[in-house]
Amino acid sequence: MINKENRFNSKQVLIIMKNKLVVLIIMLSLCSSILVAQKNSNFEVKSPNGVINVHIEAGAKLQWSVQHDGQQIILPSAISLQLEDGSVLGNNAKIISANKNKVNNVITAINYIKANIPNQYNQLTINCKGGYGIIFRVYNDAAAYRLFTKRKGKIIIKNEEANFNFADDYKTFMPLMWDYRDNKKFNSSFEALYHEINISQLPADSLAFLPLLVDVGNNKKVVITEADLEDYPGMYLDVNQTRKGFMGVYAPYPLEAKLGGYGNINYIPTKRADYIAKNKRYT
Repeated sequence: MINKENRFNSKQVLIIMKNKLVVLIIMLSLCSSILVAQKNSNFEVKSPNGVINVHIEAGAKLQWSVQHDGQQIILPSAISLQLEDGSVLGNNAKIISANKNKVNNVITAINYIKANIPNQYNQLTINCKGGYGIIFRVYNDAAAYRLFTKRKGKIIIKNEEANFNFADDYKTFMPLMWDYRDNKKFNSSFEALYHEINISQLPADSLAFLPLLVDVGNNKKVVITEADLEDYPGMYLDVNQTRKGFMGVYAPYPLEAKLGGYGNINYIPTKRADYIAKNKRYT
């Protein structure tokens, strides 16, 4: 994460994180409450200090939005998972229950500049009909979400929908994918230069990778990143149809690969599936 003393000299930094799999952190629940799902299926969860507010609407599309101290940071943005069986987790979501928790504990670091890291956030878990749900966590300087499923057996994810819609075509600090070894996409050493360009100026023949910074004005910077990836492709970003926001792009699952690249030190996929991920255990 980037703090207030970062190289960009920003007064406020809001980090948007998208966790993929299970977070291996022991959480101490100080308070818990069950929310009754209303017909309009609107929910809100705020940061412990009340500065960040995340709004969730479950209608035809499952959408989230984020405000920071009254400023709209993320406009309503759709989230979903498309499965191989044709179902889309997030579309026309039927809410079964919603549970709020307050968490305040300390993470003991193994190899970090600090020995102990405060871990304080408010969490909202929404359970949906069809054996899936979504978790939102709101920290004093960040908002995160994670889609999850309780379904048993084989699950293959065809694609994921992730959007980050902003209020304007803001200036960004953007790393671009440029290395197409063997004319293949999704080859990235994460050594590319960062470009100071607007959201809409992302080149049509490239993708951005994470972390990516957006200057939303009022001395605030937003960083989009993700955490806790396992057996899941890292997210790239492209400009979405609003031309003021990003959408996630994911490398298809590799089926075959060969050595190649510089000095044959890279393992380059030569054949990919028509899906992006599958669960490890099918039972």
